[in-house]
Amino acid sequence: MILVVGATGQLGTALVRKLSRSGRPVRAFVRPTARYQHLQGPGVELAFGDLRSAESVAAACREVTTVLATASAVVPRSGDTFAQIDDQGYRHLVDASSRNGVSRFVFVSVPVTPHDDQVPTFRHKRAVERLLQASGLGYTIVRADFFMDDWLALIGSSIPLRGAESHTLERPFWFSRVFMRMVGHLVERRGIALVPGRGTTRHAFIALDDVAEFMIRSIDAPNARNAIWEVGGPEILSWDEAVAVFARVLGRSIRAVHQPPGVFRAALTALMPLSPPAANLMGLNYIGATVDTLYDARALARSLGIELSSLETFLRARIQP
Repeated sequence: MILVVGATGQLGTALVRKLSRSGRPVRAFVRPTARYQHLQGPGVELAFGDLRSAESVAAACREVTTVLATASAVVPRSGDTFAQIDDQGYRHLVDASSRNGVSRFVFVSVPVTPHDDQVPTFRHKRAVERLLQASGLGYTIVRADFFMDDWLALIGSSIPLRGAESHTLERPFWFSRVFMRMVGHLVERRGIALVPGRGTTRHAFIALDDVAEFMIRSIDAPNARNAIWEVGGPEILSWDEAVAVFARVLGRSIRAVHQPPGVFRAALTALMPLSPPAANLMGLNYIGATVDTLYDARALARSLGIELSSLETFLRARIQP
């Protein structure tokens, strides 16, 4: 049995879908109050609980051989905090996995940057990595580069959100909701893209579906046991080059409006006492504006039979009628 934690989230939903389609038994760990109906189907068992409850986590882990962990408070649901989900919750999950004899624990993480300690998501991801490495569990840490599905929506486009059943940016978190209402259609309606930094920082933008494939293929891959996989898409692009791909796909000119990194850093500091999740999003933008993430996973993808999606392929698939 494969347990997907964070199953109602964007990546979790993709994992459950792919596993059920391939005929592998999958258990989706969901909150009773969450919208989980889209996960129901042949081969999918629902386990109700909450990472904050050690008892429900232990119950969900019974008879499980593999855990695929995607849960995060990066865009929080009501009442969630980083301490509850990314710290205490993962301690519950790792402990229950150890006691139930889980043979492989696959954890999705983020790139290593010089600013990890300053940004909650990055700081907690590093802490969970260390927890796993010391746990005695067989683990795979998948450090994924920037998701096309999220980051290319944040520059002001609704295109990456199209067709998503459970998109992270559509959670009822006030800050992300307000932000997306203000800028969510700038690219399509006004030909403007809000680019973090000078536009020259480069990333191996990766489609979320491809991250899900890496996680699933790691279950049986011998070279994935007790390994860290750094995965990205098939091309490394600057922000300005990504905007140029948008322009080519839409057949119109798009002007990149560059946002100074110092604005994000100041907002990170100012918002932290008021709203750590909002401060975290500013910190993510600061990293995106200032740190290159150059993960070349093409050889690994070929060895696993994964065909990586280019940014142009990703966008064109979402603008089809």
